Amino acid sequence: MKSSFLSILALPALFLGAVAAPAAAPEAALVEKRQLASAYSIVDSLYTEIQQYTGAINETAAGVNANSTAAQNATAAATFITNIEAITTAVNAATAESNLLTPASTLVRRQTEAALAALVENLLLEVSGALNNIIGTLGLTSLLGSLNPLVSSLSALLLSLEQVVNNLLTVVEELVDGLLTGLSVGLSGLAL
Repeated sequence: MKSSFLSILALPALFLGAVAAPAAAPEAALVEKRQLASAYSIVDSLYTEIQQYTGAINETAAGVNANSTAAQNATAAATFITNIEAITTAVNAATAESNLLTPASTLVRRQTEAALAALVENLLLEVSGALNNIIGTLGLTSLLGSLNPLVSSLSALLLSLEQVVNNLLTVVEELVDGLLTGLSVGLSGLAL
């Protein structure tokens, strides 16, 4: 009788002990969280690197004005193109890294989607600001040869991040639409 009474008390204690024990997180969720953190880290590193190039572009653009000589304008254009090509190379490298990542789950994505989208937005604004500075200084013709590879590499980066974070393009869509609208307004008055 005593043994049956003790076993009856032991069952609830065993149950409560099992419930109170910390549960291990599912391995898949941890991997997905790391993948998303890796995507953020890739874009963050890219953003930091791009800021160096856009800083050089903005500094060069500040030194060029209406009184600049043709030689100064040519030197500035060469500096702009070198920095744009460096940005394109950096974006291509980040795209290659993010293509190696696997998709994240919905739960993990919701937690960090806004942070990654904000970082991508800042990256696009940084590049757009530098390009606007170049166009304002030397005009669009100074960018024609290097603009297409840059836009293509940025598109590839966004598509590679879309694989890791579903709907990232939807989150960034309004920003890109605004950038394209601004570019089309600038191009509409362009006489080549």
